[in-house]
This record gives sequence, structure tokens and C-alpha cells, in this order.
Amino acid sequence: MQSSEKSIAEMEMSVEQDHFTYRPVDQNRREIRLVQLSREFRVAGNGKSVPWLRMHHASFDGEKPPQYTALSYTWGIGLEGVVFIEYEEMPAREVHVSTNLFDALYHFAKLNDQSLDAVSRIFWIDQLCINQNDKDEKNHQVGMMTEIFSQAKITNVWLGSREATLSYEVVTKYDQDVNFIIDVFEKYPEFQLNDPRSSQRLDRILSELYMNNGEQLDALADFCTHPWFERAWVVQEVATSDKVIVHWEGGKCEWSSVQKLWLLLRWLVKRIMVAKDSHGMAAMRLVNRARNTLEMTVYQSLEPTRTSSLIEILASMLTCGNTKATQPEDLVYSTMGIAFDKDTCGIEIDYNKHYTEIFTDAALQFLKTLGAQALAWNCQRASSPRLPSWVPDLRLRFGFGIIKPISPQGFGLWSKQFFAAGNRKFEYTVEEMREKLSIRTFYVDKVVEVKSFDFMAEHLVSAGSITLQYRAWLAEYGTYFDLAANRVLTRYDDSIREEMHWRIPIADRYLDADAHAVRRAGLEVKEGYKAILHPDDSLSASPISMSQSYRCSIFIDRHVAFITASGYIGLGHPDTVEGDEVHLIQGSEVPFLLRKTDGHHQLVSQAYVHGIMDGELVHDNTEFQWLEIH
Repeated sequence: MQSSEKSIAEMEMSVEQDHFTYRPVDQNRREIRLVQLSREFRVAGNGKSVPWLRMHHASFDGEKPPQYTALSYTWGIGLEGVVFIEYEEMPAREVHVSTNLFDALYHFAKLNDQSLDAVSRIFWIDQLCINQNDKDEKNHQVGMMTEIFSQAKITNVWLGSREATLSYEVVTKYDQDVNFIIDVFEKYPEFQLNDPRSSQRLDRILSELYMNNGEQLDALADFCTHPWFERAWVVQEVATSDKVIVHWEGGKCEWSSVQKLWLLLRWLVKRIMVAKDSHGMAAMRLVNRARNTLEMTVYQSLEPTRTSSLIEILASMLTCGNTKATQPEDLVYSTMGIAFDKDTCGIEIDYNKHYTEIFTDAALQFLKTLGAQALAWNCQRASSPRLPSWVPDLRLRFGFGIIKPISPQGFGLWSKQFFAAGNRKFEYTVEEMREKLSIRTFYVDKVVEVKSFDFMAEHLVSAGSITLQYRAWLAEYGTYFDLAANRVLTRYDDSIREEMHWRIPIADRYLDADAHAVRRAGLEVKEGYKAILHPDDSLSASPISMSQSYRCSIFIDRHVAFITASGYIGLGHPDTVEGDEVHLIQGSEVPFLLRKTDGHHQLVSQAYVHGIMDGELVHDNTEFQWLEIH
């Protein structure tokens, strides 16, 4: 429910220091606490005028359902705010709150009667209405989050009072343009974004965003990358709320404006790829960063009735990235309210458990649902030594990945693209302590050389343009492949060596911008490679620039190249080291890198190994051996 570096323990200490005592909520009556924001201010011990609130209990099982608004915000860093709370028979006391919550309450307290009616002055606020010291109560109240937000008259989002006026003004600026394009889509299903009816508007928007050294483009990115959009709880809060209004100091907008902004950013990415202007790649990186931050929150709110499993939502959250929570277990708990299988997924909200237990529960559900493909999420080294290597650290963004088992927008399985381990069924067992995963694998080879290619190396950055930088980078890649082939490879013949140059940098899959999907690379993708290295000789048969599409498909900074003892070339996670082993896991789509340490194996990441991705090593009599992963 929070996204800050300040721990809840510190918040609990502040409440204890204020001697604020909660009366327990009646869990049998589905009781919650609410606070009524007074129009009056009181002078606190620090000499400042601060908001005054009255706290009371309300029940969803009463004769009349409670009338209130919910507040969604980031806790922020620091507990420098002070408010007065009057609670039942207790006299009003000063209570320390996070600075951002204080700003929100101060903002709403200042609004006049026309802006905030009596009901809208009654708030449910997690930081105040849940006794953070009582974990049993917390388990109960967090389990009611879906009901709390769905029953609220309005969910008010508070973005803060920072000096970023332009960032907020630009949010609604293009509402009418988006409405126009949506209308055209509805009238003309065959309509494409490069059609003049929309492209002219998109080009005008891009021109405006580029003006004054990209001032408005920076403003858009500034708004979209606000910490509130990164909160794990946002997806559930917005998706279950009947009405959402986004507030900031000096303004507000309906949630529909944020949805339209997300649609606009998606369209702009495609249009930039078509336009091929000088600002293109820099703008696309900025727009993509902004769009990805909004992705999960907005997409789920566009289809709030969509039924998704806990694992689908978790995996989509990992793919979109940028999701944060102060308490790591909230990365799981925050999704449970909108999962159709929350009562049968094998995970219960329990703040008495360590987050590593919850992550392991999630990993077991991944394995049960996705089989060997679940291990694809382990593409980052866990930062906690208490996590087994086969349990994904949900705090880390999904990084290097040849495949992604869940589509970030479709909430469904990706179509299978590779068949490295054939079509055999995945088998696994987990020992009682849940530390060791036993799977069947086929040993392929050992890594003997690892090579990284720094796209931001000085000599590449100074190439003169982003296109020349890509050209120089791919040329270095090709030179390395040729040298490696002459030195250690007899495995690949001349025709395969030619394909290596353009297939390996993109792991033989490419971004299909028209379909907004990742697909297996066909021979037509080779034209995108040629268009970068030899632009004068290339053809352009696609409405989306093939060179742009190829560039977007390259693993720039999330991988290393490696060579195995018997001459295979592949791509792996940046943590790959000499001595790592290439294995095929029975039932998996791609090879995996394992590391043998102190007599046992750990999972490093999935991998791309040229020449074995379509089951070339697997035959009817191929034996997969049981292996323990720690």
C-alpha cells in the first residue's frame, strides 16, 4: 500500500510515541475505520496550522453502507507531517504522518464547500485507518481492500505538490486528439496509424513535444514516471474503483485523461518508428519509459471486468516492470484482490510470514501453472540469500529474456516460438523445506568464453548518430562471430555463419510493431539488419521501418555473448561466467544456464544458443537426468 524507502516499522514507532491507541475493529462485521476531515485547522506543537480529523468505525454489515472516499497516494520519505486526530472518547492528539499524506490532507482541507461535499470529507486512508502494529488486523483489513475501494464514492489520487505545473497541464492537452483518433478507429476498423487522418495529428503532436528542446516531452515523461504509478497497490485500487480523480496542487483530471494519455503514448511509439526523424530514437526511449510505467495500471483499468489469475497478473507486473512496494510481500498481496483464483491459489495474506516464503509460494504457483516456462522468470540474480535460485525475486524487474511466458497486455500465454527441448512433458518435485527443486535436464556443454558488447562505449557513442552507433556495434558483433568461428567453430557451415550475424543479436526473435508482439524472426527480418549496415542496398517493403524494428529487437545492454567448449555461440544473462553449464530442461522452450557451486547447481537464466533452438539435440532416445536446483 506504500512505495517509499521509509519502513512501516518506523511508522509504527511514531504512532507508539504519540500514545495513540486503536480500538480493535470487529472483523465479524467487516468493520473499518474512517476519518472525517474538518474544515478547521489547529496549531500543533511545532507552531504550524495542521489538519484536524475525527476517527470513527463503520461496518459494511450495517443497515446503511458507509459513505466515504478512498485516498490513494505514495507514503513518501519522512514522517515530518503532523495532524490532530480525535478518536471516540480520546481527546485530540498529535499524530505524525508521512509528509506526502500531510500535503494531501492539507490540500483537501483547504478546498471550499463546492469542491468537497460532506461525504467527500470522509476518507479511508491506509496509514491512519489500519493499526499497523496489529498484524492480525492488518491481514484482515488488507483482505478487504477490494471491497473498500469498490464501495468508495470516489477514489482520490494525490500526486503531490511538487513544482511541476507543466507536467500536469500537458496531461489533458491532447484529449481531443485522442478522442478523434478513437472515433476514426470505431468508424473504420481497417484504419491504420500511418493513415493521413491520424498521422497528421500525431506528427503535429510530436512537433509540439519536440519544441523548446523537448520541454513538453520531458513534461509528459515526468508525469507518467511519477512514483504513484509505480505503486504495487495502484492496479487493484484503480481497477476496483467506481470513479477515480487525480489531484495535484493547483489542478485535477479524470482518470479517463490518464487512459487517453497511455493510448497516445502507444500510438506515438509506432508513429516515431515510421517517421524516422532525427529526434526519433531519443524520443521513443522517453515515450516508452513513460508508457511502460503506466502500462499495468491503465491496461487493467480499461478492462476492469477482465478475469485474470494471480499468476497472470504477477507475471504481467514483472514484464511491465517499475512496480514497487515498501514491504516486498505486498508485491503479491496487492494483486490478490483482482485475481479470480485468490481463494484457491494457495497463498494467504499473512504479514507474520517473511516475504521469501510468499515469493516461494508464488514460484510454486508459477511452476504449477506454466511448467518449465515458469523458470524463464529467473533471469536475474536474487538479491536475497534466503531465496533459492529457482524462486524469482519479485522486487527486481524482468531483465534478460529470450521468451516471456506471459504477455504484458494479453494476460495470456505467448505462443511457443522455440522447441529446444522438444515436446516432452515437464516433470518436477520440491522437497519438504522448499529449498530444492528437482527437474529433468540434458547437459549440452560448458561455457568457456564470455564477451560483453558495451553499446555506450565512447568510440560507439562518438559515431555521429544513433544509426551509425548501431551500425558500428553490429559490425563489432559480426567481427567477433567471424573470429570465433575461425578459432573454435567447425560446428556451423558457411550458410549458418551468415545467418549468425543477424539472428544472434536479436536472439532469432523480433518486435512486430504492427501487431505489438514479439515473433520468431523470418528471412524478411534480415532486410532490417542489412538496412542498418548497408542502407543504400536495402529494400523497404514494410510500412514499419525494418531497420527500426530490427534495432528495437536487439538485446543492447541486457546480455553477454558466450562460446561453449564444443563451439556453440549464444546469449545469456550479464551474470554469465566461464564454467556455467548449458542445459535443456525437459518441457522447456529454450536452453538454460546453470552454475555448479559447492557440489550443487543454481539457476542462472534462460539462454539463446544458435543451432539448438528447434530441438536439434533431442531425439526419441535422448535421456534427461534428474538434477537438483538449489
